Amino acid sequence: MSTTDAVSRDQALYSKKKPGDLEFLQYAAKQSGRGLMSLIMEWRKLNRGRGKLPLSEYVGYRVYDPELSDEARGRFISNLLHWPITHICCDMTWQAATEDKWLCYHTLKDSPVRVPETLAVFDRTGRAYPGTRKLSGAADFKDFLAANGDKPVFCKENRGIASFGAFSILGTDGDRVNISGEGWMDFDSFVGDFIGDKAYLLQSVETNHGFFGQFTANLATVRLCILAREDGIHVPFAVLKLPTDDNVADSFWRSGNMACALDPATGEILKARTRQPFGTDDHTVYPGKDVALIGQTLPHWQEVLTLAENCSAVFAPLRYQSMDIAITDDGPVLIEINTGGGFDLPQFATGQGFLTDDVCDFFRQCGYQKL
Repeated sequence: MSTTDAVSRDQALYSKKKPGDLEFLQYAAKQSGRGLMSLIMEWRKLNRGRGKLPLSEYVGYRVYDPELSDEARGRFISNLLHWPITHICCDMTWQAATEDKWLCYHTLKDSPVRVPETLAVFDRTGRAYPGTRKLSGAADFKDFLAANGDKPVFCKENRGIASFGAFSILGTDGDRVNISGEGWMDFDSFVGDFIGDKAYLLQSVETNHGFFGQFTANLATVRLCILAREDGIHVPFAVLKLPTDDNVADSFWRSGNMACALDPATGEILKARTRQPFGTDDHTVYPGKDVALIGQTLPHWQEVLTLAENCSAVFAPLRYQSMDIAITDDGPVLIEINTGGGFDLPQFATGQGFLTDDVCDFFRQCGYQKL
């Protein structure tokens, strides 16, 4: 099997060389007007503190900003602590129920939570997927697409993360398949090289609510960070992820994609940022389209929160969760639920530390006492 399949290629792109420590410090000094020694001393204090911030995150989240108070700086937390905290907050025997996407959708099929239609699974192993068509080779894929007609298909690795390897099938001419961003491939190359040995979930394509057409032609989702309590959920952070017209997925690491901080209560856009090597750039209008972002309110927001409440209850042993929810003309659709959820996206998007009083109290109640 190929070692340069779609997943491996995206992983390599994500892991490309980052700036060095001196470059990060020089950038922070230029942006803040502060001296290098002042920045180093401040960062070292935060690195030894409860948030354990590495230098790249200290600079990336703009913690060096002279307008931030010491109290506000102390609320930032390293993404490296995400799994240690998640393992304490969650019953990790449930992890496969969220991270195996076929199993997750299968679990939710009779719930009030709307999910994309699963059309088939591609898997070369002996695993069975009851109730779902299974493909295991090029001939199977060709037959599936012939039966599917001209309808597009969204494909993602069944146990994937960060949208690595995600793509859309735009059509087939019988001998070849047309892949978004790739063009035409013969079926043997597509299955043997592009997919490789990965298991993929094949889904119907969800379409944005008309509201999002002013920004992008590709599917946007809302990331909700969720604290699952006995009396319901609390959402400390909500982020709208807007992909460019050229990106099939909305992950923030993909060049040009935008992360917008939302008011968790109303769905109003408060901030809008794109990623750059040293952190983020702010925007008030969508780049290249001159459409205002700040102050706009997402449609169906109360339905989004209701979906999150219903979904969270199904996975209640996972007390700290995150969800990616698309908003269509017909209402919200759960794209993914995650065990835990990275601290990086909400901190990049909002410019605020993840460790609010509510978050700290919740993590302590779950058993994490290092805050």
